[in-house]
Amino acid sequence: MNSAVVRMVPRANPAPVDVKLMEEMVQVAFSQRRKKLRHTLGAWLQARGFTGEFDVQRRAEEVPVEDYVRLALELKPPAPHS
Repeated sequence: MNSAVVRMVPRANPAPVDVKLMEEMVQVAFSQRRKKLRHTLGAWLQARGFTGEFDVQRRAEEVPVEDYVRLALELKPPAPHS
């Protein structure tokens, strides 16, 4: 049996992302195990009208954290419900 310890250290200056948006985006990206992002995040981005660049030919676990942060910064938070 193998064990591992992971140490997570908060960044001193985190990016000013919308936390709810980031949570939703990551949840969508990882919602279908081992599927390419075009099936999950690609459809989500298309529904949001995203016209920027993001490689959805990767799997969620292949995307560096910095790429998710960059994408979250490019997206506008959803409009509040009235």
